[in-house]
Amino acid sequence: MMRKTVCALALALITLAGSAAAQEDAWQHRWFWGAQAGIMRFQTPTASGWQDAITAGGHWLITSTHSALYAAFDHVIFKDNTSSAVVDASSPTGIRNIDFTNGRRIQALLYIFPTDGFIQPYLGGGFGIHQLTDASPAGGPAAFATPQQFENILRVVDETSTKAFPIFSGGLQLRFGRLALFGQGQYMPLGRNYLISSAQYVGSVGLRYALTSSREEVTARR
Repeated sequence: MMRKTVCALALALITLAGSAAAQEDAWQHRWFWGAQAGIMRFQTPTASGWQDAITAGGHWLITSTHSALYAAFDHVIFKDNTSSAVVDASSPTGIRNIDFTNGRRIQALLYIFPTDGFIQPYLGGGFGIHQLTDASPAGGPAAFATPQQFENILRVVDETSTKAFPIFSGGLQLRFGRLALFGQGQYMPLGRNYLISSAQYVGSVGLRYALTSSREEVTARR
């Protein structure tokens, strides 16, 4: 009976060791490809309260031992009635509404992974470029007295529809060999001279899978 118990314990230890080694091999120095989707919260000067937009995109996660480089692209879909405003001396009210329905987010972050197990929390930060890709004056050219007034506002829109932001982020992922399921949050502080007039919050979930190694193994013949 004692011999069977010892053998069972030894077998369990070998299985756990093998599983841990497989997890480490599937995580460290890998190039993960993934996809994510979520919700972005923000405010504009023309609406009361917080508004929501849908985000969806893809990313790469290049891992080291306890850190990883995260590079991502997201498409942002706003509601049809989303708008902001800019100062316009040619408008009777002194302001001009700007409508937009689509945007994009390009990000590069560095994450720290303090643990190497089935459950992995992570924390990091970096920078991103946000662009409202179809921002335009409400009413189009017909809302302006002259073509020059319209061109002037287009230049203002061009200057206020793109902004670079610092990004602070944290998340949690569950690992299944080379596959990982994750949820994460991002915070971008208020940016000046931008059509979105508040800090931005993004919560997203997604999957990533390790396709290749992030470093080339070198072997030498003797």
